[in-house]
Amino acid sequence: MPISKNNLELTSLHDWESHAGPKSTHQWVDGRSAKELARAWLEGNGVYLPPEVATALADHPDFGPVERWDAEPEVKLRFDEFAGEPRNSDLVVFAEGSHGPFMIAVEGKADEPFGETVAETLSAALERYLENNRSKGIVRVQQLARALFGPRREKDPPLGELRYQLLTACAGAICEAERQGYSRAIMLVHEFFTDKTKDDNHNRNKEDLKLFLARLSHDAPKHLEAGEIRGPFTVPGAPLLRGSVSLFVGKVSRNLRGKSA
Repeated sequence: MPISKNNLELTSLHDWESHAGPKSTHQWVDGRSAKELARAWLEGNGVYLPPEVATALADHPDFGPVERWDAEPEVKLRFDEFAGEPRNSDLVVFAEGSHGPFMIAVEGKADEPFGETVAETLSAALERYLENNRSKGIVRVQQLARALFGPRREKDPPLGELRYQLLTACAGAICEAERQGYSRAIMLVHEFFTDKTKDDNHNRNKEDLKLFLARLSHDAPKHLEAGEIRGPFTVPGAPLLRGSVSLFVGKVSRNLRGKSA
């Protein structure tokens, strides 16, 4: 069963919506990320990867052509022991290629943002702490920052400007790969240009990925282009991650503008 949820094979958009669709029905529409991600991954009848994904992997020296794979949508990825809703990945893919097995945590995006900034997240966490001093939101952000980045280096972008969703997506990917026994994990953004998306929003997301990768790599900021996978990145690990997983970050795009569903 290449794509399944709770041991049920998903072969159609109806299957996906029924068993792994978004919580809000208004998110399941043509031209938005939830439905377009499902459509893209189902189009090969669950046998072939989306061509933009297959090409990006084949062109990377650490991965190469994929020989077999299976996937599960809407997977909860816990990266710490605190109470609350775990990180939710749109699709988790377990694959094997010429260089061995690896895991992909896919984040579908039309032109939706990568959530709040770290500064906004911390501010909200502080408000929750003032209401309830048992709230662990501030500690969660602290642990994520330590595990992924460590201390700020000269010319690193400020932590507060980064999009918090990118931190949780990478931490969730690493922790799930550790749990499943994989030594490599890719956090992959699958982007869709549609008649319902705006170029300004796509450019905003591109800039946010650039800032995040600059802090992650401690290197000069540069855009992550479609079809590109970067890594492996070495992260401090403690106190959340054991350091046994090599992290990669990639992006693929599909242009659906002017095309009927």
